[in-house]
Amino acid sequence: MPRPSSGSRKDLRESEKRSPLQLWHAFNQSLEEKRADAVFEPEHIEPGRRLTALGIDFGIGFFVSMFIMLLPVVNIFLTSQMIIMIYLIFRDYFFEGRGVGKNLMGIQVVDIYSGNSPSLRQVIERNGIYLGPLLICQVLALLVNLLLPLLTHILPVQAIAPLTTTVSAIGNIVVAIAALYLFVILPLESYRCYDREDSMRLGDEIAGTCLANSDMSFSNFLSR
Repeated sequence: MPRPSSGSRKDLRESEKRSPLQLWHAFNQSLEEKRADAVFEPEHIEPGRRLTALGIDFGIGFFVSMFIMLLPVVNIFLTSQMIIMIYLIFRDYFFEGRGVGKNLMGIQVVDIYSGNSPSLRQVIERNGIYLGPLLICQVLALLVNLLLPLLTHILPVQAIAPLTTTVSAIGNIVVAIAALYLFVILPLESYRCYDREDSMRLGDEIAGTCLANSDMSFSNFLSR
């Protein structure tokens, strides 16, 4: 097998030495190159309409969570916060990218490469970028609350101390994820969605979607 040339090794070392800011610029450049194939031009959406649509969807998610939490057994494995976040992640898949809140505000999520409604994968990518960390926190916390009482009855007493240490480590991971969301992802997404002329969040860039003005329509519940 041929050995890599000195030039290729030098390029590899240079790529490894790139600063986080350079990596971020390279990431944005790759997204811009990907957008070259877009056929739909993003539109500027007023921040007030977006915020109102989010508030409506959050309220619907809250009522959905209250209903689901009344179901036996299900409420053992889910929390109301988890249900709300799951709903918010999938909400843009309903009514051809409009959801409920965006539908009432005359907004629609569009696939920039086809001009059609977004696919399920695009919806998950678009909303998971800022809701994913919080959902992970909720899942980890739920696993700890479910497994810890069970393990304390199964494991011997001498194993309780290491178990407590493990739980503490998981708690630190949850705190780190929450900090990542609060201090990095949320401000970045807020800046992009309210400052940019095309109103595209980082989630839109990654998923290949954008927002567009649209007529209200509750005819088709699911997108493609």
